[in-house]
Amino acid sequence: MQMKKWEKVVDHLLQEAIGDGDISHLPGAGKPLRLDNDCHTPPELRAAHKILNDHNVIPDWIAQRESLERTASKLRRQALRNAARYLADRRAARKTGQAKLELKAEQNWQRFKSGFSEAAERYNRALLEHNLTLPQGIARQPLLRGEEMIERALQVNSGKADETN
Repeated sequence: MQMKKWEKVVDHLLQEAIGDGDISHLPGAGKPLRLDNDCHTPPELRAAHKILNDHNVIPDWIAQRESLERTASKLRRQALRNAARYLADRRAARKTGQAKLELKAEQNWQRFKSGFSEAAERYNRALLEHNLTLPQGIARQPLLRGEEMIERALQVNSGKADETN
């Protein structure tokens, strides 16, 4: 059943490419497609994947995954940056003995954590939808754990952990 859909797409792309002109001058004309170099793709999908790849067409789920990965990376950077700011502000307030500044740093941190949790929840909803659209055999991405990311960012910025762990 899956192959039938791809056959229609491939036939359409070939008819479009051929049009009214002669394609015998193109590289590889008359030679069989080399599909043996992609051992991770099921045999019945290799021809379709090769054609899509040759025409720089990526499936929607791949573009979606790339977008989700950019969002997750942005969230990690935000957590690190805001944790660093919070710790620096709190240290400065304690050093000068200004309770109002320490309270303000704490309020800003709590506001960031609340917004961050909401952003992580939005990301996770989008990720769940994405995971449901993935083809069979493609690994599903794990959800972000917002509170763990915040704790990790605090540890990294306080020198108790490094960013790579």
